[in-house]
Amino acid sequence: MNEALPEPRSDVPLVVGELRGFRQFHLRADGLYPLVHWGFGPWHGTLEHARCAVGGRHTSPDAACRCGLYAWYRPGSATTTVGPITAVVAARGRCIMADRGFRAASARIEAVALPVLVRWNPVLAGRTRRMLAERYPRVTVYSSRRRMLRDHPPHDVRGLGIDPPEDHSRGYRAAVTWLWAGLLCLCYSMALLPRAVLVEVANRWWPVLVVVAVGCQAAMVWLVDRLLTMQGQQAPRRP
Repeated sequence: MNEALPEPRSDVPLVVGELRGFRQFHLRADGLYPLVHWGFGPWHGTLEHARCAVGGRHTSPDAACRCGLYAWYRPGSATTTVGPITAVVAARGRCIMADRGFRAASARIEAVALPVLVRWNPVLAGRTRRMLAERYPRVTVYSSRRRMLRDHPPHDVRGLGIDPPEDHSRGYRAAVTWLWAGLLCLCYSMALLPRAVLVEVANRWWPVLVVVAVGCQAAMVWLVDRLLTMQGQQAPRRP
């Protein structure tokens, strides 16, 4: 994933207690792996401690390095419904804070929301829930991303001198979902038509069908590109 590294803010380098953040993990059969540096293995079920990936002899995170456990202050692009699993984390210890996210010395996973492709597969969903219950017994597993965010809202960090920019990706994600659903409904409806009617429609309206198909593809590409661009602008580089 192409992500932008947040610059440390020297005026608020530390946070006392726990700071809630949002991030993603690769969902595998043996645990939740970070999107970058997955060679370290899956996160621990209790508390994960940061390590310097380049072998630096310093306490992680360090202001002169990019090490640390990364997360966003706000859900934003970290809460997509497809692809990697969405998670809420609680960071503790030393935190280096930036405008959109932070990197911490240690963190635990509070909650996860299953991706839509997992939820739609009962066998896979059951296997995933069993794995999470075994390896992450203290983590709350949700089938609804919205419910997870309702139960685990972002912390207000304005008192720390941080005012994260508003996230405008929700509308783009909704547009992608509705466009995809509309295309599925259209294809399903056409499949129910008698073959003779379908042939007649194709012969008479093929220019319109071509324009609609190309327009839908162009709209989907544009929306996904916008989402990826916004994600790159909002995300810490190395969670």
